[in-house]
Amino acid sequence: MFWAAPDGGSESDRVWKIMGDPRVQHLVGMYHNVHSEEHARMIRRIARLPEWVPHEVKRTVVALTDRWYKLSRGSRCVYTIAGLNVLVFGMWQMPRLVPFMARRFLHDPRSGLSYTMLTSTFSHKDLWHLLFNSIALVSFGTSVANTMGAEHFTAFYLSAGVLSSLASHVLAPLRPALILPSLGASGAVYGVVGAMMMLFPHAQIAIIFLPFIPMSISHVFPALLAYDFAGAVLGWRTFGHVAHLAGGLYGLAYLEWGTEYWNRLVRFIDRHRRKN
Repeated sequence: MFWAAPDGGSESDRVWKIMGDPRVQHLVGMYHNVHSEEHARMIRRIARLPEWVPHEVKRTVVALTDRWYKLSRGSRCVYTIAGLNVLVFGMWQMPRLVPFMARRFLHDPRSGLSYTMLTSTFSHKDLWHLLFNSIALVSFGTSVANTMGAEHFTAFYLSAGVLSSLASHVLAPLRPALILPSLGASGAVYGVVGAMMMLFPHAQIAIIFLPFIPMSISHVFPALLAYDFAGAVLGWRTFGHVAHLAGGLYGLAYLEWGTEYWNRLVRFIDRHRRKN
């Protein structure tokens, strides 16, 4: 979009002022297509990089920034979470960091640490584990985040991850032989898939091993939950079946009953802000 001349204190006015910065105009011109004030401010930061940074590099960064801000806020939220997963995976690949990662990004019920129920949600040691969870997160999470909104989705995703870790933590003493450190976004991703089924029950999906056979999410997801229920009851160690089951059931329950509590919280915060 092209921004009209300023006519007040609107966002358009502020964007016009930002894009009028001589360094911004030198880099991209006055009428560069921007999507928000945040986008314009990012372009100004790039334009203000030191003179020794080549002009072509700045233009390339601007082009990447433009592509980023073309995405919806929900999509940017999902890709940010996926990016954090990749960052933590990269940290696992550094031998000097492995002891730190094992203490801070693995959840061990015997460790006495509670925050690792959250940090382990972003943690993957194996590439296949990271890829599976990232593909599922982007595939399902984008639609859910765009429907919920970025802030709501972030809170939902984090709570799904923590609750799935908590379920494994609480139930671990029932099978002491299976008390092992755990990590991965699978529980949170199961929550996202459950939310997807509640929001779009007729959506057609494809299993990664059978991409040519579309199936209804309302048939596939209950089958996955049944498989994980069997795994949890029979003590299978193939996957974190308890975390999967807890995350999936949380996603279903939250979309059925939890969204009203979120809306109440938002209304309460809005009223508090207006009073102040």
